[in-house]
Amino acid sequence: MKSERNFRNYLAGAALAFGTVLLTSQVLQIAYGGLGQTELDSMMSILTDTYLAAHIAGGFLGGYLVARVRRKDYIQTGTLVAVLAYIFEFVYNVLVVRMLTDIWAMLSLLIGGIVGTMFFRVRLERDKIVNLKSNETKSALPEKASGQN
Repeated sequence: MKSERNFRNYLAGAALAFGTVLLTSQVLQIAYGGLGQTELDSMMSILTDTYLAAHIAGGFLGGYLVARVRRKDYIQTGTLVAVLAYIFEFVYNVLVVRMLTDIWAMLSLLIGGIVGTMFFRVRLERDKIVNLKSNETKSALPEKASGQN
């Protein structure tokens, strides 16, 4: 039962990561689909960078949100979300677009997924430290007040 819920969380994160990539891809096609070959060649670097940045952002978002639910195994969570998102993208590209995806998409999703989960971990640890410090200062204030009387 718990593993089924974890798997659904992984699938949800992967679908969100792939959705970010797909939305960016579709927006780029709408915006730059009517350009001629020479204009596309001159803009290829910008389009490729935007496409890979969408993979990193999608992996980050999916990994971060799944890590918020799981709260353990951060590297495994980010990796699994990225791999599932890449599988979604691969199946979509083979069935709909009729082309294969490249290794850079996979690496970008992996980087984004792992960085997203580690970002959540750092944020969680920072919140623990802030709460610990605030509890220490709250307990230290009454002692000072009673010692001064």
